[in-house]
Amino acid sequence: MATEEQENPKAVNSYTARGAPTAFDRSSRGQYQTSSLMYPNDLFAPNGRYGGNYAIFYINVNIDGKLANSLGEDQFVKQIPPRDRGDLIAGTQSKTRLFAANATLNAGGALLGSALGVGNVSGTVAAVGTVGAAAAANYAASATRTQKRLKTAIALHIPNQLQIRYGMQYSDEDTLAMSMALEGIDEILNAVSGGGKLADLTDTAQAAVTNLALSKGLGGNAISAATGLAANPKKEQIFKGVDFRTFTFDYQFFPRSPDEAANVLRIIKEFKYHMHPEFKDANNFVYIYPSEFDIFYYQGGAENPNIHRHTSCVLQEMNVNYTPNGNFTSFANGMPTQINVTLNFRELSLLTKDKIEDGL
Repeated sequence: MATEEQENPKAVNSYTARGAPTAFDRSSRGQYQTSSLMYPNDLFAPNGRYGGNYAIFYINVNIDGKLANSLGEDQFVKQIPPRDRGDLIAGTQSKTRLFAANATLNAGGALLGSALGVGNVSGTVAAVGTVGAAAAANYAASATRTQKRLKTAIALHIPNQLQIRYGMQYSDEDTLAMSMALEGIDEILNAVSGGGKLADLTDTAQAAVTNLALSKGLGGNAISAATGLAANPKKEQIFKGVDFRTFTFDYQFFPRSPDEAANVLRIIKEFKYHMHPEFKDANNFVYIYPSEFDIFYYQGGAENPNIHRHTSCVLQEMNVNYTPNGNFTSFANGMPTQINVTLNFRELSLLTKDKIEDGL
């Protein structure tokens, strides 16, 4: 078993660039194997219909899973290139630190509960949480969702629709109170409390008091209707965060030979298999996370710098349509003549300016 030092290398506190564009070795001597998980079969053909453009789906499996423990080391890539999976798991914390942090949080919860008069209940919950964290740390293979990358990778043509959504989170919030404070809150409060005369107020103060009457007063709506005046809540757009990028690949598989048909079925099964979790224990109390994917776009064997790069992804949803034309047709062996597959991915890391500079 790996030591904590081996399991948890130096923590990464800031984003590490993914490096220069990578190459994909398509030769039979390359470290990745795609021949049985490729569509179409002539994807890598020189001067072919796809112009040397293709996407490679690298698969990273949990070291605690059955697959990782059933395969020999020769089925995994020895060194996984730099990946971007989110701050918590990129921090490479140890099991000891994870347990200590959880114990601290639960202890804080117990103290707060005691202060609120529910000490016994909160203390019990905290104790369960602390013991549970210790059990989880002992039960897990690592505290960082350590993974191995399979040599087996999926190679597909670039989908006909290739787009990705970038989204920010903003909300409109009232800033009236701060606006009033900046415009002379003392004068306004004095007027509201009856200590000042309306005639003595500046236009700004009169407007602020009127706003309060229209927005906070009991008869505000009636006053607004009668006077034709409405309160301005002084709303501003407040930045809240960044959306995780999501993207969809739509594929239409038309197998042209028995080998290509077999590859299509293997590809579909591979995606289905790796998007699902597995049980850690015999009683089905605990899941092991599904596999993760690293997706790269290549042109002529080199990563295409003209298309966005991805952070590590999970396959969130998959739709398989065996009757895309409204009726089921098959070859003599029962293989459908066309299968449409939609893959919905979600990235694991949020984007910032430095990641955009790195091509994401």
